[in-house]
Amino acid sequence: MKSRRLLLCILLGCFPLLAWAQATAPVASLDRNKIGLGETVTLNIEIGDATSGAPDLSPLTPDFVVLGTSTNHSLSIVNGRRESHTILGIALRPRREGHLTVPSLAIAGQGTQPLPLDVSASNDAGNAAADRPVVLEGKAEPSQAYVGQQIDYTLRLYFAVNLADGQLGDPSAEAAEVRRIGQDANYQTMRGGRRFNVVERHYAIFPQHAGTLEIQPPTFQGTAVDPTDANSFFGAGEPINAVAERARVDVRARPASAASGAWIPARELKLSLDGMPADGKGRVGQPITLNMRLEATGIPFEALPALSLPKLDGADVYPDKAVTGGGSSGSWVTGRRQQSFAVVPTRVGTLHIPETTLHWWNVVSDKAEVTVVPAQDIVVGAGSGAAAPVAAAPSQEGRASAPAQASTTGVASSPVASTGMPWRWLFIAVLVLWLVTLAAWFVLGRRRRSTPSTGASPSPGIPSMTRERPAQAYFLEIAAGDDLAATERALLQWARIVRPSVRTLGELSVALREGVQRDAITALQRARFAGGERPSGPLRDAFAKGFDWLEPPAVNGGDGLPPLYPR
Repeated sequence: MKSRRLLLCILLGCFPLLAWAQATAPVASLDRNKIGLGETVTLNIEIGDATSGAPDLSPLTPDFVVLGTSTNHSLSIVNGRRESHTILGIALRPRREGHLTVPSLAIAGQGTQPLPLDVSASNDAGNAAADRPVVLEGKAEPSQAYVGQQIDYTLRLYFAVNLADGQLGDPSAEAAEVRRIGQDANYQTMRGGRRFNVVERHYAIFPQHAGTLEIQPPTFQGTAVDPTDANSFFGAGEPINAVAERARVDVRARPASAASGAWIPARELKLSLDGMPADGKGRVGQPITLNMRLEATGIPFEALPALSLPKLDGADVYPDKAVTGGGSSGSWVTGRRQQSFAVVPTRVGTLHIPETTLHWWNVVSDKAEVTVVPAQDIVVGAGSGAAAPVAAAPSQEGRASAPAQASTTGVASSPVASTGMPWRWLFIAVLVLWLVTLAAWFVLGRRRRSTPSTGASPSPGIPSMTRERPAQAYFLEIAAGDDLAATERALLQWARIVRPSVRTLGELSVALREGVQRDAITALQRARFAGGERPSGPLRDAFAKGFDWLEPPAVNGGDGLPPLYPR
């Protein structure tokens, strides 16, 4: 029966690995959400290593021209976990202007989400600018922002010549943080009837003070070469340069209607709490790990507030080290913060976890919002140290059906066939562990049979004693010191010599009369586990004259049956 339980536990422990290996849905994104007619846009599709196959591009043909595809593989190891991703890039050119939708594409039986794209008329503004070989433009959105809100600064370099080299600077702004976002986008566009190559770059700017924010324009310096001129190959190119126009943004202070506390101006925010027991039950002293996760778009993780649980009545909470990280979603930064909490129930009953609220400011709708994690309850039962009811012996039918149920559960919930996991190696590993366990039981059993029995077994670190007086003297000597654990072991060894059935301090306390000895045992346990005062003096005084045992109940011989063999 124990071997079957061991095998079932090993199989159940493997199920999270099998579920993790299942293919996740592919995620699609655009490098830009607004383009001009004649420009190109890149559709990026991120897929996991468990997903294989190429997407069907036929749904794109009504509104887009597919110019080409590219593939980029990445591998990362986070907390010992290997994560492999593949990004498929698809270059698209819209066939018409207006509000278009990049349709969902199917990959290995799964579909990507549709994406909106705004296509404006061809940008032919400024024929003078179209006549120049290199043009640099910078644009800040939105034109009005709050303190701490992300401003998307888009920098575009247009060039219609062959460049031998070039250096593109970064924008700057006083009293603001400037950071580069994502990778450069490369495409072509038409301006004034002339085709330009475009390098597009995005920056996230976070203003720190209210007022007018001036963004200093970057510059470009390079060398243009003429392929038809032989001297160009010997460094005789023409130096060219370009400067973008200065941009200004009106930065507003935190609104008075915003809630007190952390100021979070974001485009989107999500707060979640997971890790609750599936059956909604827990036990005293057994920790429950809860994970709170905060994700925001348009604000970096450094600006996210620290996460905490509300005060819990009936449980101790121990927070773990916070895990933070950031990224980007298109041209907007993303921040995330995750906090784990070990919740240890301290009493039997219902543990109520109140709702968690977080106030933030939605910069898209320009209004205050509140994200709420609903309240939840956990029914807490007695801990493993409490006396558990004796389970009835299983019937023949129950013993016969238990292995069958375990086998059925393993087959029904195992996703091995769908994920391609090496089931043969998993079976061999389980078999080896089972054999090792049998061998360990056999060796331990022989050792127990070969060890002579001496009545009460001594505790670790305490000399073996078989007489009451030396055991009592040893306890009184140990109780005068500071080692509470050794004091408890010495007291139990002394008690087992008198009454071998005593195994714990709880059983010893029940076997004694109510009075100073029971109080001394309670004080000893409080000092060990609850930070109470060390009861060395009262403990020695209480047991100096021996144990004060409860008398067994008297047997009334008059009410019983007559002896079987009377004299």
